[in-house]
Amino acid sequence: MAEMTRFTAAEAAFVLREPIRAVKKALDRGPVRPTLELRSGVTLRVIDWADLLYLVAVRALREDLTPSARQGFYEALRRVQPACGDEVRFGRFRVAVADFVDEVKQRTTELVDLRNAVAFADDGKPVLAARGVEVHRIAALLNGGLSVDAVLEEYPFLSHDAVEIARAYALASPRPGRPYPRTTANRAMRENRLEPPDEVPLEDDAV
Repeated sequence: MAEMTRFTAAEAAFVLREPIRAVKKALDRGPVRPTLELRSGVTLRVIDWADLLYLVAVRALREDLTPSARQGFYEALRRVQPACGDEVRFGRFRVAVADFVDEVKQRTTELVDLRNAVAFADDGKPVLAARGVEVHRIAALLNGGLSVDAVLEEYPFLSHDAVEIARAYALASPRPGRPYPRTTANRAMRENRLEPPDEVPLEDDAV
């Protein structure tokens, strides 16, 4: 997959290692100016690489920059578009951004690697290669409180790494619409002391 240049709030949150709610508040607050983009039939706010660099940098520089200085810093980043360790100048300020650029590059590479680690079904849904289990189905089980080992009991053909990939991918790319259930049919039956069937079709594996 080519290098990413546009990022949703969820993808920015993955890079920043912050909750998506905090990133959305930062976008609302400005000076970052998101644009709208249609992805998989859903219109989302997206930011570009310089915007993401600003969010990473201003987190470290927040105490050193006044609101007006942040605006100037943002405009300078947009103008310079530093791809290396450039020094960004605005007004009387000079900010070395090499560390911030390296951080964004490293974490966006992680995001690209994560996307490359999943497959996509004919309908466009991200799946784990082993028998085409939907990524967001596995993530829902983890969000419901199941441990990785417990998920592997339900899906023994998956690996530990595959389950962790599903967790990370779902954080960076949340599923639009109704979420998957947070338990499986077999587990629900066991918890209610019912005998599960010998075999449950894959598409009916969650209730």
